[in-house]
Amino acid sequence: MNPAAHTNVFERQLSADQLHDALKQARTVTLQFLQQWRALTGDSRANLPLHSEWNPPEWEAGHIAWFQEFWIARNPDRSLGWEADPNQARFSSVMKDSDALYHSSLIAHDPRWRLPLPTPEQLQGYLDAVLAETLKQLADASRYADHGDLNRALYFFRLALYHENMHAEAAIYSMNHYLHDTQHSIDTVNLHFDVLKHAIQASPLHADANRTSLNINAGNRTFGAHTSIGFAFDNELPLFTQSIPSFSIDSQAVSVADYLAFIEAGGYQDQTHWSEEGWNWKTRTQAVLPRFHRLHAGHLERCCFGEWVEMSPASPIVHISAHEAEAWCVWAGRRLPTEHEWTSAAVAYPEAFLWGRVWEWTQSDFLPFDGFVPHPYVDYSVPWFAGHRVLKGASFATHAGMHNPVYRNFYVPSRNDIYAGFRTCAR
Repeated sequence: MNPAAHTNVFERQLSADQLHDALKQARTVTLQFLQQWRALTGDSRANLPLHSEWNPPEWEAGHIAWFQEFWIARNPDRSLGWEADPNQARFSSVMKDSDALYHSSLIAHDPRWRLPLPTPEQLQGYLDAVLAETLKQLADASRYADHGDLNRALYFFRLALYHENMHAEAAIYSMNHYLHDTQHSIDTVNLHFDVLKHAIQASPLHADANRTSLNINAGNRTFGAHTSIGFAFDNELPLFTQSIPSFSIDSQAVSVADYLAFIEAGGYQDQTHWSEEGWNWKTRTQAVLPRFHRLHAGHLERCCFGEWVEMSPASPIVHISAHEAEAWCVWAGRRLPTEHEWTSAAVAYPEAFLWGRVWEWTQSDFLPFDGFVPHPYVDYSVPWFAGHRVLKGASFATHAGMHNPVYRNFYVPSRNDIYAGFRTCAR
């Protein structure tokens, strides 16, 4: 069965009571990740050397609290939702200098590693105080009875929840990366909480039957988020209709066995399979295998939280950059789908179109839809409309509430530390 077919994609419609519980659970996970980082590093502050692909764990936790406070407790326009003025003067924070420490739009990545962050006790106090005030404001927001007004009143609470859930997935990426680089193993690491245990158990991924082809007839199709969804990210809007030619698409992502055939055929050595940008990336990184993988006795093994695991041949290949996905497609005589083809197939075949195990690269650049209007959190989409590629679906590490065929994830084509794979279309 499609692991995403029956997911409650309308978690974006969570009521105030449901949001109350979801926000508390998300904060529990954030704190557990912080505890795990401190245990892994043997450091009460989880101090780590600068890394270009992730943030300092202590900064990340504080930023999560800051984001929630900035858009809810400190926001005079919070009840206006997506119509709020992003430049409205804010109420004061419960933490002195929180903007100077955690405002991600003002603090570039590298300086975050050198900030005078608060002590663990101060950080805990900030996280607790912000959540308490958020839940207090949430109770007040529930008085909006009209559906449209309620969606506006709950907009920033939903945004804060999804923001925290996204950071939880990022923590899984970075923790897997850290355990690989430090050559720790899950056998020697004390696991403190169920979220990471679940990720480790799911990390090898399960195998499905061989891919089949799904045929989609040409026609006009609707894309974007419908207002009935309750919450939408700005880059999913507005709703629009577009004509799509007929196409044939894989029922599931490319498998380990199929990708191994490309490796064994010398795909990483043959420049004719690669775009100029892709070959430059491969040369620069000296890639000869997918990241965090190795060949052992003719099999592909992947480092899953420090432990080398033989991958099932039928499971989806993962830790693939868009460059590698495109090279495989050239070799196999296939192509990546557009994001609209991916969405069309997911809607047309809710059972047969298997998704939700790995993020899936598309050939579509991450660009605004016609009529795009930025939401108050302007930096969610606007800064990234150049040089990024759309990924669709979800990964095993993605919170269930984030599973939605409308959702547009986006990364630069070179990223391969994330749980990304790909499916293909006939040329």
